[in-house]
Amino acid sequence: MSELPLFPLSIVMFPESAYPLHIFEDRYKTLINECNKEKSPFGINFLNSKGMNHIGCSAIVSDIFKLYPDGRMDILAAGQKRYRILNMKEGKKPYYTAEVEYFDDDDHNFDLKTLYDCVELFNELSVKIKSVKIEKINIDTLKSQIPSFFISQKSGLAPEQKQAILEMRNENQRLVYLLRHLKRLSPMIHQQETITQIIKNDGYIKPLF
Repeated sequence: MSELPLFPLSIVMFPESAYPLHIFEDRYKTLINECNKEKSPFGINFLNSKGMNHIGCSAIVSDIFKLYPDGRMDILAAGQKRYRILNMKEGKKPYYTAEVEYFDDDDHNFDLKTLYDCVELFNELSVKIKSVKIEKINIDTLKSQIPSFFISQKSGLAPEQKQAILEMRNENQRLVYLLRHLKRLSPMIHQQETITQIIKNDGYIKPLF
């Protein structure tokens, strides 16, 4: 069990991912400055109209792109480990902190064919979309230890779908979920501008189901 400062956001962070953030609220400027100075992690939990999800992903400040005169900053956050909030804490800091329990997959095995099918279908979609350049996934150079998380970042998932994937404790289950999602997406390819928006904006519009 560890204590972690929390940064609730309308995004879902995955392990091994990176996400640019603009820090402007005073309490989160304090949080980021402290974590950057101490080289310590902070937690990102998906926040929507239903509230804050209790399963999140820890992150570190990988880079600070820009510092503004008023203390705002543009940073790159790098995802690390998943956790579950056990107990929220208030009062010590201007931001929320929580006691968390880190967790990993219960089963690391997965069907290699399902992974190849996901990558192949994603690459087919990337070729069909003409209005924006979408980089293919080269499975031979894929360095991720958890490929489902890498593919999830690029596959036009809604935040709620990403949260569901973050909570799954089985790599094969995540890959099957992604494959079904991409198969649903494929027949809609004639709606090119809609699909382009989904993938270009990393899934931050309504789900397609």
